[in-house]
Amino acid sequence: MKKGQESARSLEIEFEAGLREQVTAHAGVALLVETARRSGVIATADRVLPAKKNPKGLAQGQMVESFVMLSALGGECVDDLQKLREDQGLEVLLGYELPAPSTARGWLEQCHDEEAMAERPKQGSFIPRESARLASLREVMRQSVRAYVAAVKPPRQVTLDVDAHLVESSKQEALMTYEGFPGYQPMLVTWAQSALVLADQFRDGNVPASKETARVVDEAYEALPSRPDGWEVRVRSDSAAYEGQVLDHWAGRGWKFAVSADMSVQLREEINQVKLEEWQLWEVEKGGFVREWAEVAYVPSRSVEKRGLEPYRYLAIRIRSPQGVLFSDGTGVKLFAVVTNDWELSGQALLKWHRGKAGTVEQSHRVIKDELAGGVYPSGKFGANAAWLRLQVLTNNLLVLMKATALDEPFRNARPKRLRFAIFNHAGRVVHHARQSLIRVCAQVLQRIIRPGLGRLRQAAWSTG
Repeated sequence: MKKGQESARSLEIEFEAGLREQVTAHAGVALLVETARRSGVIATADRVLPAKKNPKGLAQGQMVESFVMLSALGGECVDDLQKLREDQGLEVLLGYELPAPSTARGWLEQCHDEEAMAERPKQGSFIPRESARLASLREVMRQSVRAYVAAVKPPRQVTLDVDAHLVESSKQEALMTYEGFPGYQPMLVTWAQSALVLADQFRDGNVPASKETARVVDEAYEALPSRPDGWEVRVRSDSAAYEGQVLDHWAGRGWKFAVSADMSVQLREEINQVKLEEWQLWEVEKGGFVREWAEVAYVPSRSVEKRGLEPYRYLAIRIRSPQGVLFSDGTGVKLFAVVTNDWELSGQALLKWHRGKAGTVEQSHRVIKDELAGGVYPSGKFGANAAWLRLQVLTNNLLVLMKATALDEPFRNARPKRLRFAIFNHAGRVVHHARQSLIRVCAQVLQRIIRPGLGRLRQAAWSTG
């Protein structure tokens, strides 16, 4: 057998124990640590979270930072903290030893409020009030938003995309979802232009997506810091927000919205009465499916009629299959509709804009659920899981902030997996010299990633909270 063939089938290197130097596999995470601290997020955690009864151990900000490190570096459960605790170089970089899994789990469970859970009705869905500690975590998350606005200075246009996602769970406390499996259904509101999550709400699996939608979106708007010229707000949602009171609430606040409409019998009848020449071609999709749109003169009755309320605008979407091809329900035509209070934008442009939420809030769901640690909840206690979700949102926002302020343009849209591979996972060796500790990294890593990134973070304008 040739030597080349043998080497392709075996690892021709030996391993031995005895590494005594302090090393880290995650030297590049210094950029995220610097972002979290300079943005005021860690200081806010120390300020707003309830003071510890025992002064020993980690401060509240260090606990929050530990969860951010866990999720950003790919940990999927609390027990993964043990692996990071073995990274002695990471301990030097942070300035403290990460908490033990049992300590972290206990910290999460302090966010649970058993008295609030006692208010759960015997039947039906239930969203408990938040504990004081969980509400404090919301303020920590909002500091990441304030820091983004101060450092990035975004334009005043804000599109709020609201949606819920399902997380399957085998926990005994998980309730049945509409898909027929036990789990949870957390809701997020994403600022489309920035990829920041402005509000989150952890929910049992049986909670309808339409429940408290207006309140969660209001909380998202409240996360935005005030600005002299105000924010220009637009809202996008699926049919979970298709309720008269919700639409009237958004219109009353002066916000433009576009929401998928439920296909009622009356609305379907109106769409079917649209004349053939009134349908306008949108596009011919792959496979020959034809997408068209039309204005629909539909004015549903409102439960509470108020003077001055203008009727909303309905736009219909029709998808026709190629001749001889039927959809799974046996029909050759599918109908959808969108309701809006925007009478100025052209119909097709508005429909395309509404469709754009698939690349924003649904992307946030994918990142938090599949690339951070929001796909597995750590506890049977509701409040602990709600805190876990909020910490994933905080991690997402800090990654967005880091990309916008510290990294080059090619990384601005990088997802967490890409950031771990290209930015965080670089080897570093701790060097102690003249009463100082240094982390020695590859010259290329220092010159291309760490040094310019830290320089940009130190020059950025940060909110003081």
